[in-house]
Amino acid sequence: MKTRNLKIAALTLATGLIALPLGGFALAQNATPAATPAATPAIPQGQPLGMTQIIDHLSAKGYSEIREVERKSDKLFEVKARDSQGVRRELLVDARSGEILKDERD
Repeated sequence: MKTRNLKIAALTLATGLIALPLGGFALAQNATPAATPAATPAIPQGQPLGMTQIIDHLSAKGYSEIREVERKSDKLFEVKARDSQGVRRELLVDARSGEILKDERD
Protein backbone atom coordinates (compact mmCIF):
# COMPACT_ATOMS: atom_id res chain seq x y z
CA MET A 1 0.00 0.00 0.00
CA LYS A 2 2.81 2.40 0.89
CA THR A 3 4.58 1.63 -2.41
CA ARG A 4 1.38 2.30 -4.34
CA ASN A 5 0.96 5.73 -2.64
CA LEU A 6 4.57 6.61 -3.46
CA LYS A 7 4.03 5.64 -7.11
CA ILE A 8 0.86 7.74 -7.29
CA ALA A 9 2.66 10.68 -5.65
CA ALA A 10 5.61 10.31 -8.04
CA LEU A 11 3.29 10.08 -11.05
CA THR A 12 1.34 13.17 -9.88
CA LEU A 13 4.57 15.10 -9.36
CA ALA A 14 5.94 14.07 -12.76
CA THR A 15 2.68 15.02 -14.48
CA GLY A 16 2.72 18.40 -12.72
CA LEU A 17 6.33 19.05 -13.76
CA ILE A 18 5.51 18.24 -17.38
CA ALA A 19 2.30 20.30 -17.38
CA LEU A 20 3.87 23.32 -15.67
CA PRO A 21 5.97 24.48 -18.64
CA LEU A 22 3.10 23.77 -21.01
CA GLY A 23 0.70 25.77 -18.87
CA GLY A 24 3.14 28.66 -18.72
CA PHE A 25 3.48 28.53 -22.49
CA ALA A 26 -0.28 28.55 -22.93
CA LEU A 27 -0.55 31.59 -20.66
CA ALA A 28 2.13 33.37 -22.64
CA GLN A 29 0.17 32.72 -25.82
CA ASN A 30 -2.97 34.26 -24.33
CA ALA A 31 -1.22 37.36 -23.02
CA THR A 32 -2.19 40.61 -24.67
CA PRO A 33 0.55 42.34 -26.67
CA ALA A 34 2.11 45.50 -25.30
CA ALA A 35 0.55 48.70 -26.55
CA THR A 36 2.46 50.42 -29.32
CA PRO A 37 3.64 53.93 -28.47
CA ALA A 38 1.44 56.70 -29.79
CA ALA A 39 2.76 59.19 -32.32
CA THR A 40 2.03 62.05 -29.94
CA PRO A 41 2.96 62.21 -26.26
CA ALA A 42 0.38 60.96 -23.78
CA ILE A 43 -1.74 63.75 -22.37
CA PRO A 44 -3.12 63.44 -18.84
CA GLN A 45 -6.88 63.95 -18.83
CA GLY A 46 -8.52 66.69 -16.78
CA GLN A 47 -5.40 68.56 -15.72
CA PRO A 48 -4.22 71.73 -17.47
CA LEU A 49 -1.10 71.07 -19.53
CA GLY A 50 2.11 72.99 -19.05
CA MET A 51 3.84 74.94 -21.79
CA THR A 52 6.43 72.19 -22.26
CA GLN A 53 3.69 69.60 -22.81
CA ILE A 54 1.94 71.86 -25.33
CA ILE A 55 5.23 72.39 -27.21
CA ASP A 56 5.97 68.64 -27.23
CA HIS A 57 2.43 67.87 -28.42
CA LEU A 58 2.58 70.41 -31.26
CA SER A 59 6.07 69.27 -32.29
CA ALA A 60 4.78 65.70 -32.54
CA LYS A 61 2.01 66.99 -34.82
CA GLY A 62 4.57 68.51 -37.21
CA TYR A 63 4.76 72.12 -36.03
CA SER A 64 8.18 73.75 -35.74
CA GLU A 65 9.71 77.06 -34.66
CA ILE A 66 7.14 77.14 -31.86
CA ARG A 67 7.28 80.58 -30.27
CA GLU A 68 5.11 82.90 -28.24
CA VAL A 69 3.31 80.25 -26.22
CA GLU A 70 0.91 82.34 -24.20
CA ARG A 71 -1.64 81.07 -21.71
CA LYS A 72 -4.86 82.97 -22.39
CA SER A 73 -6.80 81.27 -19.57
CA ASP A 74 -6.72 78.04 -17.61
CA LYS A 75 -8.35 76.41 -20.66
CA LEU A 76 -6.56 78.02 -23.60
CA PHE A 77 -3.09 78.63 -25.05
CA GLU A 78 -2.26 80.90 -27.97
CA VAL A 79 0.75 79.65 -29.92
CA LYS A 80 2.67 80.98 -32.90
CA ALA A 81 4.52 78.35 -34.90
CA ARG A 82 5.26 77.07 -38.41
CA ASP A 83 3.39 74.16 -39.95
CA SER A 84 5.05 71.26 -41.80
CA GLN A 85 5.21 73.38 -44.99
CA GLY A 86 6.97 76.23 -43.15
CA VAL A 87 3.95 78.55 -43.16
CA ARG A 88 3.51 80.71 -40.04
CA ARG A 89 0.41 79.76 -38.06
CA GLU A 90 -1.42 81.15 -35.06
CA LEU A 91 -3.02 78.37 -33.02
CA LEU A 92 -5.49 78.28 -30.18
CA VAL A 93 -4.90 75.09 -28.21
CA ASP A 94 -7.11 73.56 -25.53
CA ALA A 95 -5.00 73.54 -22.35
CA ARG A 96 -6.59 70.33 -21.05
CA SER A 97 -6.68 68.09 -24.14
CA GLY A 98 -4.02 69.60 -26.41
CA GLU A 99 -6.62 69.81 -29.19
CA ILE A 100 -6.04 72.56 -31.74
CA LEU A 101 -9.23 74.63 -31.64
CA LYS A 102 -8.20 77.25 -34.19
CA ASP A 103 -5.44 77.23 -36.80
CA GLU A 104 -5.06 80.28 -39.02
CA ARG A 105 -2.29 81.81 -41.07
CA ASP A 106 -0.27 84.36 -39.09
